[in-house]
Amino acid sequence: MKALDPHLKATLQAFYESWSAKRESSFQGLDFEALRETLAEIKDEAIANQDSLLARFEEQAVRHGSRVLRARDGDEANRLVLEILERHGARKIVKSKSMVSEETCLNDYLRSHGVEPRETDLGEWIIQLAGAAPTHMVMPAIHLTRQGVARIFSEHLGREIEADIPALVRVAREELRREILGSPVGLTGANALIAENGSVMIVTNEGNGRLVATAPPVHIVLASTEKVVAATADALLLLKILTKSATGQPISSYVSIIAGPHRSEQYIILLDNHRSELRADPKFRDVLRCIKCSACLNVCPVYQVIGGEEFSHVYMGGIGSLLTAWIHGLERSKGLAELCMGCHRCDTVCSTKIPIADLVVALKERLARETGRKFWKKVALDGVMGHPALNRGAFLAARAARPIVQRKGYARALPSWLARYDRFRALPAPAPRPLSALFRKEKRALRKRMPVSKERVTLFPGCLIQHVYPEVGLAAARVLARLGYDVLLGPTTCCGFPPWNSGHAASARRAFRNVLKRLKGEGPVITLCPTCTTMLAHAGPDLILGHRGAKSRRQADGAGNDFQDIRELAGRVVTFSQFLACHEKEALRRLFPEGRPGKRATYHDSCHHKHVLKASEDSRTLVRMALGTELVEMTGPAACCGFAGAYSIDHPEVAEALLADKLAAVTASGAALVALDCPGCLLQIRGGCARSGQAVEVRHTAEILAAALENG
Repeated sequence: MKALDPHLKATLQAFYESWSAKRESSFQGLDFEALRETLAEIKDEAIANQDSLLARFEEQAVRHGSRVLRARDGDEANRLVLEILERHGARKIVKSKSMVSEETCLNDYLRSHGVEPRETDLGEWIIQLAGAAPTHMVMPAIHLTRQGVARIFSEHLGREIEADIPALVRVAREELRREILGSPVGLTGANALIAENGSVMIVTNEGNGRLVATAPPVHIVLASTEKVVAATADALLLLKILTKSATGQPISSYVSIIAGPHRSEQYIILLDNHRSELRADPKFRDVLRCIKCSACLNVCPVYQVIGGEEFSHVYMGGIGSLLTAWIHGLERSKGLAELCMGCHRCDTVCSTKIPIADLVVALKERLARETGRKFWKKVALDGVMGHPALNRGAFLAARAARPIVQRKGYARALPSWLARYDRFRALPAPAPRPLSALFRKEKRALRKRMPVSKERVTLFPGCLIQHVYPEVGLAAARVLARLGYDVLLGPTTCCGFPPWNSGHAASARRAFRNVLKRLKGEGPVITLCPTCTTMLAHAGPDLILGHRGAKSRRQADGAGNDFQDIRELAGRVVTFSQFLACHEKEALRRLFPEGRPGKRATYHDSCHHKHVLKASEDSRTLVRMALGTELVEMTGPAACCGFAGAYSIDHPEVAEALLADKLAAVTASGAALVALDCPGCLLQIRGGCARSGQAVEVRHTAEILAAALENG
């Protein structure tokens, strides 16, 4: 990975803040969830009936005077464009709104055959003149300053252009209009192909798109096959969501619906380029719903740090990795998939409800199977975490070495050649004794002090609580016992999430099944890690039984993967905060009388707690009750802290940048205490505070509740 660019990072984060506010305003009064559910259904139906819809589109387009051509792949699409240009004696072409032409490398192809392609979208034109790569799908030149653009224009025109935005826009308008009006052929993409009338919908914010489609005598539309929808009403619903998600506008400046040639001729090239293979894949076909709004890109924490030049191969971000895998091949998607943190933030804004994060994990599984695994991950995830005995042995060895490697509860600094992994956070040493050893003694004391009056609950600690932060597990047990529950300690093995998130599916299944065997029975299973909850309640069941038909499920049951047990476990698993907020809020309110002075505290939303489980408000309620004071919201409470398990080892530069932003937000809040619910975030933020010398307490919600009960 290249060195991070501070200017680019600041620009992208400022854009995100502006876009986020505008998007929220543009959707005000509308039900975004209902809208995107409907659009997802429309796209699913169109994908299922794509062959018949494309046939109808072609029939209607021909009736209106267009010529429709089919291209199997990018090479054939490029040849068709060149043949059209040669037929009309054109050695020049102007282009607008065509990501598909980037996909096929059309510009390079045409130049190699003596044709000059000219981009006319302002950002694309600037990037073309600079000989650079775009950093955003909607705004490709967002990373450039006006001074940089002025230099590019000056070099291109051979005269000094001042770094004044109105002057730059005037120059661009004059140059591009001259190019468009003097070109014999214009090429555009399409936001939708409407089957009922053979028309093409193009959405732009610049007048050049409409000019390119209408001013030159010949118009070429280069569009991919999944753009087809059944009716104009479907395209208009797409438009309603697209503009708000892409730029935060209620509607774009220009919406053109074109049926037939405006002047001489119109050619429509329908490109497949492996989309039929994607459509045939039952797991990944949802990717074809993508309308290229870039909302997922705008909220992606990794993209905000490194930009689209690094995080792309034509298509950017997590969704880009999925498209790249089919369009340009698995090998080219590998680096993109590995850059995805799996935070699920993209899922919350996707205009068509594509489960991007889970599909990237499925892609990682395919990549691991077909292109190989990293050696250290094979050892750690397949070897250690995939086998409970090895997992226990590794932590036992680490605990035995504790007197040598630890200093004041933290591991000693790594040697210089490994310093990039801990320079931004102090790594914790293993606890002197694991939770399972401490719990037995604690259980006897709790039963004497707090008689059981309610049901039995099972506490599932997860690896970090078991081996690094056992005090969190003890705190949770004390709170539950105080409320009258009989607390059992569940299995202290890995839930399977780390190997699952890295695409090591076999190890993840083995770990999940091992947990499942030990959690059979009744009663709630209370986790102290939202990531464990995500694995036990969602990812694990889906890993074994998801996307299978009834026959496969029966076969799975017969093989010992008890379908009923898996689904029952999924229904029983809940986070500590969710359980208390649902069942014990009033009891805790009585135990935590109001009016007590409390610390100035803020809350950090861990990714799975916020975006998958939707449980952050439960935790906030409990922390407010325990502290007797309102929380101070930091800037970006849901911004990722950069831990993401193995991710901070694979990409420490990204993890470091995200943690720095989080620590700055904590400092700016003035809080003396950071509350959170994820032990991974606890490791990252507490370790970051220790490394930077910030005098801020970082506590799990269970610790805060237990301390308040003891003090009360």
